[in-house]
Amino acid sequence: MAELHDIRHRFPGLAGGWARFDGPAGTQVLDSAIDAMADWQRSGNNANAHGAFPASQACDALEERTTATMREFFGAGSGGIVFGPSTTANLMALSRAVGRTLGPGDEVVCTTLDHDSNVTPWVLAAEDSGATVRMAEFDGASGRLATGAVVDLIGPATRWVAVTGASNVIGTMPDLPAIAEAAHAVGARVVVDGVHRTPHVAVDVGALGCDVYATSSYKWYGPHAGVMWMADDLVDDLPAYKVRPAPATGGARWQYGTASYEALAGIDAAARFLLDTGMDAIEAHGQNRLKRLLAGLHGLVGVRVMASTGPDDVDDRAPTLQFLVEGHAPHEVAGHLATARVAVWDGHNYAVEAMVPLGLDPEAGAVRAGISAYTTDEDVDRLLGAVAAL
Repeated sequence: MAELHDIRHRFPGLAGGWARFDGPAGTQVLDSAIDAMADWQRSGNNANAHGAFPASQACDALEERTTATMREFFGAGSGGIVFGPSTTANLMALSRAVGRTLGPGDEVVCTTLDHDSNVTPWVLAAEDSGATVRMAEFDGASGRLATGAVVDLIGPATRWVAVTGASNVIGTMPDLPAIAEAAHAVGARVVVDGVHRTPHVAVDVGALGCDVYATSSYKWYGPHAGVMWMADDLVDDLPAYKVRPAPATGGARWQYGTASYEALAGIDAAARFLLDTGMDAIEAHGQNRLKRLLAGLHGLVGVRVMASTGPDDVDDRAPTLQFLVEGHAPHEVAGHLATARVAVWDGHNYAVEAMVPLGLDPEAGAVRAGISAYTTDEDVDRLLGAVAAL
């Protein structure tokens, strides 16, 4: 399968000469997404929805086109598409609405593998409604969330199961279809935080079995925005918090105020890039770079890769990892790599619940490096060389 090295010119932000492993927090933006946003801003079509004049009609057409693109991207034949400022904001809106349907005795299952955007919103909803949150624990040694760890907590009182599509710190991917099947067997619904899954593997919400799937386009080469798919009955029937003039049905009933039309243009372009490039090629590229990075880190004395059994431990894992360097705090390692023009993150990266199972300090965390579609072997080797210099 063809490699993706020839696409680096599509990302203007790479011109600075850095090796960018900071993609899990936000990738560089694609040229066509930048152009689409700038072209929209220059077009004179900035207006609002449902007007009688051409600029307003262009706004309606843009939202319809981007909605259709995202349905294709999610493999969804139907369902509502919600656009918002971020996945955290979208899941806060969802959990607030779900909270109105919960009461004492009801339960929500969350996991310690998740980013806090798919934990705290449910905790707050439970506190407001008198419901209970039950936490499924993942195995810190392997980094895997066993299906049984979630299924064992699902019972007659379960109303929602909130689970990650892929860990944003160690990349591991739970068996979502099996979890969804168990949840649906008791009448519960499933919401997937797909932020870290979406840039790396094809999404098919039908095959995953989820009822809600949330992601953020700035993690897959687009603008800072969130996109959420919801099953037809949920998008129309859940008691959304909204102003009275907002639509009574469809994704727009969940959007707080006027859509960011320039962001919609960028989302459409970024999603179209992924569809046209092919997620199979992107997945293969990420896995190959991850194997190289894992092999290099495992071969360095004094370096410990979190929740990894070796260079071949890449199955059902997004190309992201955490590591520690003996004798150096994570923030010191990140600072040292920055002097070599290698961008990584340190800390807990909002995966607050995951730090203790991984044996990490809750605040200091570890060093995180993620592979993106523009990452090259030369980037990987520069990171390895900088770590080795410690």
